[in-house]
Amino acid sequence: MDQILEGLDGVVSIADDIVVSGKNEEKHDRHLIGLMERAVEAGMVFNSEKCAIKQKSISFFGNLYTEDGIKPDVAKVRDIQGMPSPQNKDELHRFLGMLTYLAAYIPKFAEKAHTLRGLMKSDALWVWEADHQKCFEELKEAIAEDVCLKYYDASTPLTLEVDASQKGLGIALVQNEKPIAFGSKTLTDCQSRYSNIEREMLTIVYGMQRYHTYLYGKSFTVFTDHKPLVTICAKPLHAAPPRLQRMLIKTQGYNYEVKYRPGAEMVLADTLSRLPNPENDGEIQLDERIDGVNAKIDDPGKYTIAMINFSCEKQEALRKLTADDPKLGQLKELIYKGWPDSMKDLPKDLRAYWSFRDELAVEAGVIFKGRQMLTHS
Repeated sequence: MDQILEGLDGVVSIADDIVVSGKNEEKHDRHLIGLMERAVEAGMVFNSEKCAIKQKSISFFGNLYTEDGIKPDVAKVRDIQGMPSPQNKDELHRFLGMLTYLAAYIPKFAEKAHTLRGLMKSDALWVWEADHQKCFEELKEAIAEDVCLKYYDASTPLTLEVDASQKGLGIALVQNEKPIAFGSKTLTDCQSRYSNIEREMLTIVYGMQRYHTYLYGKSFTVFTDHKPLVTICAKPLHAAPPRLQRMLIKTQGYNYEVKYRPGAEMVLADTLSRLPNPENDGEIQLDERIDGVNAKIDDPGKYTIAMINFSCEKQEALRKLTADDPKLGQLKELIYKGWPDSMKDLPKDLRAYWSFRDELAVEAGVIFKGRQMLTHS
């Protein structure tokens, strides 16, 4: 397409989407005729049903272009606009933290946020009323309209900021420290039982799948606040636990580097992960299950490919062995919730696992180190 359209004034294409523009109607028509003449020369055919001529506004590659200027496409900010209302002071604190990061871009920010800040006072009772909801909605609209999306520049380096909570996933696509797109996803019941490192890696998979058009074929950096994830991504694939290994395989087609950044510096992804869009709760396909092999399964997440070599009876015995071991029970909880920043913060009997913490995960109720099961402490 680039070769066919090369040299045409006022004509831009991305894949098979073509836009013709002009500063006035005369120039627009001249550019349109030039496109049609080139199409005849090249044997290119247009579908008349998909053509829109002389529009006052168009949606093109994530932006809404109008006669008054460029605005974000509503579809790109639906996850910000779909964030549910905070249910407590902690969730409100995270939302306001994101707003503080974006305050310079929100007109009358202090005035708009004043009502919500009143709930954060130490002596204030948590009572979410109609005026709080109205303020919350207005601020979400201000973010969507005035802040969230800067223009994508194909020549500028891209970064993908990711964060996961026990509730959801949050992603932000960023250029020059300014966000150009946001995304969030509510975890399914099965995904919410993933270990912490698996949820963090799942966020990377989700971000790459969602922003494939931006990321594929480019070098980019992924920022995470989860240090063990940086370590495991730098190790050979076989060092990862089974489910994490399958996630890593899903990202093999992308040219990326994972780096650590403190969570306090990634308030956008952090807030979206803790207040995800409840309407976006579908599965992220990992091609991992072979459920129902000669067995009646009550829990779809219970029998996975990692345990395929064991009978259902043996799998139940391994799960019981893990559950009955006090140290493995502690370790299992630690893997699920996340490791502390320092080994000194661990109980002494769990410090032996610190050096390979990034290789540990829980699948089907059993702890794995790489592809090996830990069945005793």
